[in-house]
Amino acid sequence: MFGKNRLEVYNQKHQRLIDAAAGRIPDRVPVTALVETFALAYSGVTLKESQESMIKHLKGYKKIYEDVYFDCAFTPCMSHALNFGWALDSDVFFISDDGYTLQHKEYCPMTEDDYEALIENPLEWIINEFMPRRYPKLNASNAEQLKAFKKTLIPVIKFAGQLMLNTTYFKQVLQVPVMVGGSAEMPCDMPFDYLRGFKSTLTDIRRRPDIYEKAVNTLLDFCLDVMTMTHILMASPTSSPAWLLDNVIHSVIGSRRPRYKEFPWIFNPAHMPPFLSPEQFDRFYWPTYKAMVEFIHENGGKMFTLLEGNWGKNVDRLLELPDHSCVVMVENDNLADVKKRLENKFCVMGGMPLAMLRDSTVQECVDHAKKVVDEMAPGGNFIFCNDKVLLAPGDAQIKNLQAVNQFVHVYGQY
Repeated sequence: MFGKNRLEVYNQKHQRLIDAAAGRIPDRVPVTALVETFALAYSGVTLKESQESMIKHLKGYKKIYEDVYFDCAFTPCMSHALNFGWALDSDVFFISDDGYTLQHKEYCPMTEDDYEALIENPLEWIINEFMPRRYPKLNASNAEQLKAFKKTLIPVIKFAGQLMLNTTYFKQVLQVPVMVGGSAEMPCDMPFDYLRGFKSTLTDIRRRPDIYEKAVNTLLDFCLDVMTMTHILMASPTSSPAWLLDNVIHSVIGSRRPRYKEFPWIFNPAHMPPFLSPEQFDRFYWPTYKAMVEFIHENGGKMFTLLEGNWGKNVDRLLELPDHSCVVMVENDNLADVKKRLENKFCVMGGMPLAMLRDSTVQECVDHAKKVVDEMAPGGNFIFCNDKVLLAPGDAQIKNLQAVNQFVHVYGQY
């Protein structure tokens, strides 16, 4: 591999992913792993160090991609602008005792009395009410707010710069495409994740279903706008200046719809479905989920959706979406069953249990990988990866990950 032109290697991997996601048979089964702060633990760069130095941040993320075969990276760096929140005295995100794993508290300051104001103007309510409640330094006098705002400029610029640096390094040096190019927060997930929290959201759905449904529908445009901004930011390092300028001028400043990239994909962690009944899923989650996927598809992009927990019969609803509009990552559902039910209309990801990478022998992991490839590879529409994101230092044995990824890369030739 290292004897080839670097760009040629990158382009082969890039095309492999595009073909798999589009339902075409690639030259090989694409192989990756969902890696976040596990990369820092493997390299020995603590999470705190990664936030203090851009060079250490890059060092912390690149080593695992130097030592393990990957057709693509999940993300090339931390996906949260941690220093932004910390600069505003927010302790929602904090570092675990191991020094590497990121955790977050459930801090959701919206009350049930805020629904009407949120529905009337989501952006205004988020700026004037939510932000000061979440970030203490914004809940102050105008002069103190201005001072706090200025304090966040460097963290924001640094976060964008880190994304640019790492993505460029992954392409030019490591020959590893980055598959996540934006974030799609579903309107139904937003109260659950940020505004009301787990318990209060589920209570609202039962006790105040009409106003909750109205809030979810109202949040759709806001979520689409945020998604577009994240896509422009995260896809720009590997895009032409003309694409970036066109989208900034016409999508952000103007009123024309954006032009999304076919790759990288817009990531969506679908959080709420495992906690909803089929009736609740149909009423509260599915309409805006479907609208967001269709919007991405109509504008040239593709969504990478993580089916968290067990989706069960809800998987069948995906057949209502445009063919190959999504890449579907399967967490707890049976992978082969999901692929069969989706009728080869979508590319599915998964296959390697995190528990095996952590606890099993190399041979046991390779044997399992062979079984997965034999079952899932025929007909394409498959990307091999672990079933859960690697976060903590003990989530996997590196020798198992090395062996599995290398085996699938060689054995998975079509």
